[in-house]
Amino acid sequence: MGSPRSDEELVHAFTGGDERAFAELLDRYQRRVFGICYRYFGDATDAEDAAQDAFLTLYRRAETFNGASKFSTWMYRVTTNACNDLGRKRSRRPKKSEAIVEDLPLADNHDRIAQADLQLDLRQALLQLEPDYRDAVIGHTLHGRPYAEIAEETGVAVGTIKSRVHRGHAKLATILAEADRSTGEPSGRAPPPT
Repeated sequence: MGSPRSDEELVHAFTGGDERAFAELLDRYQRRVFGICYRYFGDATDAEDAAQDAFLTLYRRAETFNGASKFSTWMYRVTTNACNDLGRKRSRRPKKSEAIVEDLPLADNHDRIAQADLQLDLRQALLQLEPDYRDAVIGHTLHGRPYAEIAEETGVAVGTIKSRVHRGHAKLATILAEADRSTGEPSGRAPPPT
């Protein structure tokens, strides 16, 4: 038996009609894609839904992979797009305020409500960032992933990831400040740490 086929060979075989090649890609990337989705949402159900969407996109659009980058980089982009799309859809459905409050480990109800409002504001602000900035901020700031790990997954330089995180923080601070001005309520928020 020969050596395993590369990702690129599997994509080529699949687009040529070999369904087993798709199953092999699914086996190879299932954990990685779910991991990316779980880091994005922090929720297994949402992560499973986004991962399913990512693989559906792979199934339907594998022919759009042109080999200009590694397949793993292309699949990372497909996955983050699936997360972003699902995040936008889910943010339009209001969560029950009791569920948000219960998820927050804070001392009293007043603090819990204030924290829940901040959490919703931050989620809305994140959705307004360009996808590259949003992915970098979520990965590094919210999930504590090293710059190098994010750089390897996205196929860009570590310095680029650092820049995206820094610029993402600045844009978030601006978005949140503008939201506060429009409501006329000071939030007392500090921008995310750099």
